[in-house]
Amino acid sequence: MPRGKSHRRSEAAKKRVEAVRLGRVGIPKASSDFVPVRGTGLRHKVKTWPTSDVTNHCHKLVIPEGTSDKKFVLVIGASHLRSFVDGVVVMASGDIQFGFMSTPGASAADLRLEVLNAVIPREPDAVCIMAPSNNLTASRHPEEAGQEFERYLLAVCSRWSKVFCTGFVPRLTESREKQTVFQQEFHRRSAKLGIPYYEIADYFPLDDLDLWCPDGIHLSDNHGMHILNHLIWMFAYEFMELSAPKPLVQSQATPPYKSRFVPRVVVKGEERSRPSSPLPTEWTLVRSSRKRNLSGESDCLFDSPKKRVVHHQREHSPVAFSECVIPSNPVCFSPAILVAMETVSPSATQDVCTGTETKPVEHPIKPSVSKSRRVRQKVSAASCATPARGAELLLAENTVVPKRSRIFVSDARPACPRVAS
Repeated sequence: MPRGKSHRRSEAAKKRVEAVRLGRVGIPKASSDFVPVRGTGLRHKVKTWPTSDVTNHCHKLVIPEGTSDKKFVLVIGASHLRSFVDGVVVMASGDIQFGFMSTPGASAADLRLEVLNAVIPREPDAVCIMAPSNNLTASRHPEEAGQEFERYLLAVCSRWSKVFCTGFVPRLTESREKQTVFQQEFHRRSAKLGIPYYEIADYFPLDDLDLWCPDGIHLSDNHGMHILNHLIWMFAYEFMELSAPKPLVQSQATPPYKSRFVPRVVVKGEERSRPSSPLPTEWTLVRSSRKRNLSGESDCLFDSPKKRVVHHQREHSPVAFSECVIPSNPVCFSPAILVAMETVSPSATQDVCTGTETKPVEHPIKPSVSKSRRVRQKVSAASCATPARGAELLLAENTVVPKRSRIFVSDARPACPRVAS
């Protein structure tokens, strides 16, 4: 009897629960047409190593002799380091010395135990952790492998402060998708702890079979291990350069800018001395040409209508005079206004014209009368004692008055005295 829709729903729910429990949600499955490939490279014959009492795996530690002028980097990994430990592949020489701790067949959990129980006779300047590729088969899913790898990193950081990681060497026996997911999980765990992580999978293309030995897991000694040798040295050197303390640079004051060529200004002619500030007792003459003239005399102030005297009152000081560039604007005031201004504010000078002064009035001399209308009179010197108003008679001593005298007739025209008969 065929099963109904409820049975299929129940089976799908069981699969989802199992996927959540195993943490396999979102993990791509390997393609069904994947076929493991064998490498074509060469690898040395494996030597017998002592067995570790902690993990029951083969374990070996190699520490080089220390020198004071070189840095020491300890590389921790699995069976990929056999060629370095046995001396088949010589590590690149330079300013850095490398030591190796290899545990073939160990996963992240086994390497963690080896690190915690290892006795290192020389303190390393940096530690390089190779991500364990054995977790591809030892762990059921990437999440489990990531948790073990994180605990492994914490154990290493508890012993040494300068730590960096590299990705694991890809295999020809596992699908590309599965290895990519594990690589990403290891990278995420390393970044979570703030540890630098360097990818190496891109340097080993899967289509180049000479890079692997026939088992498809380990690198060949004639090709693959030389690339790994160069990568480890390059990443170690880069990490040591980045982690090196930068020298403290004392902040220095920036010197003032000095121009290479200083221009010279040559002034020809007489040097004019700048006039000193006027004293409170002096006058300051302001002309339209904006030139100042200091003088102590007051009789020349009103000679030109373009001159102005500017008064400035300073605090607790007498009246001072300074230059004023305002053009002069003559204003005529009536005598009454001048008298009122002089009454309210007397002027400091004595020659202020108020308009009330009396001046002799000079009448213009009218032209003389024509001969036809001229009045001829005979006046003796004794009879004409009083001259006419408006006429001027200039007589010097011992001067003879001519019989004919000219009389200038003014506007008043007083009557001439009669001659007695």
